[in-house]
Order: sequence, then structure tokens, then C-alpha cells
Amino acid sequence: MPSLIVSLPDEPEVTHELTEEVITLGRISENALQIEHASVSSYHAELTLRGDNYILKDLGSTNGTRVNGRAIEPEQEVPLNPNDEIQFGHVDTKYVTDAGSHSQPLPSDAEPAIAVASSSAVPSNFANASPFQKKTEKKDPANTAVLVLGIVALLGALAAIVTALGLKAPM
Repeated sequence: MPSLIVSLPDEPEVTHELTEEVITLGRISENALQIEHASVSSYHAELTLRGDNYILKDLGSTNGTRVNGRAIEPEQEVPLNPNDEIQFGHVDTKYVTDAGSHSQPLPSDAEPAIAVASSSAVPSNFANASPFQKKTEKKDPANTAVLVLGIVALLGALAAIVTALGLKAPM
């Protein structure tokens, strides 16, 4: 039989057997399963039996619902698997069942969200079309000054060598 193990902070774990087809869950007593915690909304979520397992739906709660660490959107239906960890607001729970415990379905591949552009413009040049970054050299005046000074010093040294070689030894 499926059940929900609720772990409230500073309190012992409580196991709730899920026996109804539709179970509302929230902070107030009008829900089939009441979790008295400030982070749980009045009408937080709903569990609906489909086949052997329950489907979880967040009812637009203030602090949200997470299944195995993944946030679910309001009104999104999430099939529960054995040993799923569910967080209602800041309250941790665990879904436990014997049904279907032998195998779990593989996660479905989500279609990538691809939006078609509503308009496009022809580029004036294709300078940015390459996936490779171009190396642009930055001009540094200090490096240029050092290079010019080095060339002048080299020319001065060559002039001194030529002059020294052109000298005739005294006789």
C-alpha cells in the first residue's frame, strides 16, 4: 500500500497510508492529509491515484513543491515512483510503495525549447560568423617605445662597428 512518510523538524517521522483516489494536502484541517507547518500552504498539493501509483500536482503553493530536488510548476502533474523524495515548502517527505518497485521507467527525453526567430537581418559582413575567436593585437605605446629605442641602439652599435673597422692603424 502506498504511503507518505512526513518528517517535520524536531518531531518524529509520521507515516500516512494513502487509501483514497484523490488526496489533498495542506496546512489546514480541510485537507485529507494535514501538514501543520508554516511553509506549507493551506491547499498545497494534490495526489491522484492512476494505476498503481499516485500523480502529484502542486496547487499553486507559496513555497513550492520539489520532487527529488527538482522544482515542479503549479498544476504540473508528476508521476511518483517508489522512494521519491518530496519537499512541500520546507517539509521533507518520502513516497513509499510496493507497487512497481521491481522496475522504474526511464526518464522521458524532454524536447528542447527552440524558438523560431520572428525576424532576421542579413549581416553587412560576416566578421562575427566564425565560431573561432580572432586574435586582435592591442597597440601598447610603451612596447612601441621600447622597440624603437632598441632599433636606435642597434643602429648606433652598427655605426660604431663600421667606424671602428674604417679606422686605419697608425704607422
